[in-house]
Amino acid sequence: MSRLKSTLAFVIIALSLAAPLAAQTITLQIGAAVPANSPWDLGLRKLAAEWSRISGGRVRLSYPRSMANASQEDLLQKMKFSLDGGMLETTGLFFIDKDFLLLSMPSIIHDEKEFAAAMGAMRPIMKARLADRYELVTVAQGGYLHFFSNRPILSPADLVNVRIGVDASQDILMKQMQAIGARTVKSDMSTTLLQFNSNALDANYSSPLIIATLWSQFKRSISHMSSFRLSPFYGALLINKRSWDRVPDEFKPALLAAADQISLEIASEALKLEREAIAMMQSQGLSVPRVSDEQMKAWNELFTGPRMQSLFSEWFSPEFTKAVTDAVQRVRN
Repeated sequence: MSRLKSTLAFVIIALSLAAPLAAQTITLQIGAAVPANSPWDLGLRKLAAEWSRISGGRVRLSYPRSMANASQEDLLQKMKFSLDGGMLETTGLFFIDKDFLLLSMPSIIHDEKEFAAAMGAMRPIMKARLADRYELVTVAQGGYLHFFSNRPILSPADLVNVRIGVDASQDILMKQMQAIGARTVKSDMSTTLLQFNSNALDANYSSPLIIATLWSQFKRSISHMSSFRLSPFYGALLINKRSWDRVPDEFKPALLAAADQISLEIASEALKLEREAIAMMQSQGLSVPRVSDEQMKAWNELFTGPRMQSLFSEWFSPEFTKAVTDAVQRVRN
């Protein structure tokens, strides 16, 4: 009897110790340099609430405020040591793998259907390439890039000798702009406003959402926006493999499905706000001249013609290029 009591006591103690471990709360610290109350910010907050609900409070997401204004380089550096993951935009993804920039090259993608098709083909390749370091949780489109300038840009000839701001870290885009005759100037969002106002830039390519947030200052030096979309931009939520392995497997499918659903909502809201931002800036003096069919054809031929295809073969892998272009052609045909 005493042995039985001892055994029962041991089992009770073991279960009491195991129960807290089984229900252990996992808090993932995610770096996200997104504007407050933007579709990205609101979407990430909703994602945190959904993951907590799905897991019964056992998987939580936290977004350190110290990362709100971090550069993509800072996010990636912190993801190696202190952060469990990060919301990276095109530049950050480019630092991980140059192929990931292909979707944001001018004229590769024309609309949301093409983006969805290309991402459908591209995502499995991205996931496989990241698998040893990160879990690719979800990908969301954030809108489109347009030319913003102090003069009309209607045809490729209008870019010749124009001083255009290009992120110094994106050497592929810098070479592309130089190849079509533009004069590239190293620039990023922290310097663009000053460069425009000091007459060091004639043009840049950016999101209307970003320009609109500082329109009261940009409108002194920016008078025009291209009516045609240069390219989409997108972001991806990555979680370090070591951190993702801590998440109970039973929750993972539902967590990933919730992330993809919220990504669709983020994209829809971002595109809606983008249209509203353009309308607001137009009402305050921004000119958005329409291009003719002939001019649009010239842009597409410039950015995707034989000369550029030759450069693409040097910049991007055949596997990635074929996956994206085949997916887009299926939509267009």
